[in-house]
Amino acid sequence: PYQFPEKLIPKMISNIFNNKELPIYAKGKNSREWIHVEDHCEALFRLYLKGKLGESYNIGSGKNLRNIDLVKKLLSMCKTINLKVGKKTKIKFVKDRPGHDFRYAINSNKIFKQLKWKAKIDINEGLTSTILWYLQNKEFLKRFSKKNYEKRLGLLT
Repeated sequence: PYQFPEKLIPKMISNIFNNKELPIYAKGKNSREWIHVEDHCEALFRLYLKGKLGESYNIGSGKNLRNIDLVKKLLSMCKTINLKVGKKTKIKFVKDRPGHDFRYAINSNKIFKQLKWKAKIDINEGLTSTILWYLQNKEFLKRFSKKNYEKRLGLLT
């Protein structure tokens, strides 16, 4: 919920809602560590209450998923909740960005060991609730015009 519309999950959900292609870089083998926003906020609050001043902590779920698997999961979940998936809504592999990281992952053992915090929301539960949130808040996605967030700012004239 509330993630910027250009990011993978909201972009794929929006495209599913609007019967558009689902662009995935390269072959979708890029791997990401996924964490639900509520888990992330809970970790920040725990750090506020119990973290040691001057210490650094990584917040993560420890759950990695390839982009292709995530998008297939989103498609399957949309069908499960009886959301109509249009004929144009198909995965389309697109050229990867230069220098794009193949894998994003962190070691979050410190926050678990020292503060006894770990992510609680399962990826399936989190994705389902996120799809339902965007379904109930379609205006959120519409408020962002692509021309507004793709426009280059700060150019010297």
